Amino acid sequence: MGSLKSLIRNARAEGLLTSGIWSTLLKQNKADGYMCVSCSWAKPAEPRPFEFCENGAKATMWDQTKRRCCPEFFAAHSVNELLDWPDHDLEKQGRLLDPMRYNEVTDKYEPVSWETAFRDIGEELRKLDPKSVVFYTSGRASLEASFMYQLFARIYGSSNLPDSSNMCHESTSVGLPESIGSPVGTVQLEDFSRCDLMFFFGHNTGVTAPRLLHPIEEARQRGIPVITFNPLPERGLKRFKNPQNPVEMLSPDAGTKMSSDFFQIRGGGDIAAMTGIAKAVLALDDAARQTGAPRVLDMAFIEDTRMASTRSRPIYAALLGKKSRCVRASRAPISSMWRMSTARLRRSSAITAWA
Repeated sequence: MGSLKSLIRNARAEGLLTSGIWSTLLKQNKADGYMCVSCSWAKPAEPRPFEFCENGAKATMWDQTKRRCCPEFFAAHSVNELLDWPDHDLEKQGRLLDPMRYNEVTDKYEPVSWETAFRDIGEELRKLDPKSVVFYTSGRASLEASFMYQLFARIYGSSNLPDSSNMCHESTSVGLPESIGSPVGTVQLEDFSRCDLMFFFGHNTGVTAPRLLHPIEEARQRGIPVITFNPLPERGLKRFKNPQNPVEMLSPDAGTKMSSDFFQIRGGGDIAAMTGIAKAVLALDDAARQTGAPRVLDMAFIEDTRMASTRSRPIYAALLGKKSRCVRASRAPISSMWRMSTARLRRSSAITAWA
């Protein structure tokens, strides 16, 4: 009820309370609709009646606000002045009505006609080598708008299409090939219904991707272990009641226990916790080799990826240190690291999520 009241207040504030926003939201994140701009969680093949979270609905309302930012606003405020404004206050000015061009002399944005904007942009692009032009987009742009934008850039002859996500994910794209041989995550949406174990490292699901709570809840109801490491006792990975399930919402119980094990590690202690688990796995593999039992490590996978490269050897060397260092750095007990390691080895289809 709290989320519903919040959406009604937000719709009223944006002038949308009696508009078609409610029918628009029914198409959000559905095959015959559009993608939410709030997060990158995928469209499910079998969507729920309301396939959006509170944050996603608010983002759509902000996009469709009745507020309008007229040229008079920019005539009254210089760019230097606006740089000191909070993002929230800038957003509240509404959508632009005209193309705007920056005037260095006045330090203000001034309106120009659409014809002038198109002509001047075209003239400038014709002067340049397409390979020297960068077409930057915000991660806040819709999927549909981004598709059209990249199509325009490629027709022009440029494939330089960075966006704000590069700042978040570039380190992942560089680091993952060194560990799993792929620059991107390998989990598909349907894997959440097939996995037999989930690890979460620092993922604040209830805030960053609330719709992920549904497949996690379904997994927990199937008896799948969900093991969480997070300095923050994030509510979404502790308990959850499905707001689209009236029986759950009216039930007096506390809801689904989302994490079978929750370790509130130190800030930055996730690497130490993972290292401790890896140490335990290596020890179990050593014991298997000594007794002639089947290997714990998938050596074919390791050899097939870059894990066998010389750059990975310092990682292996670091894993040979004392487990007590991992305990101090992560604040997770040794017994837990062993238990997590054996839990992983008993499962064949684990998912690891991090953020």
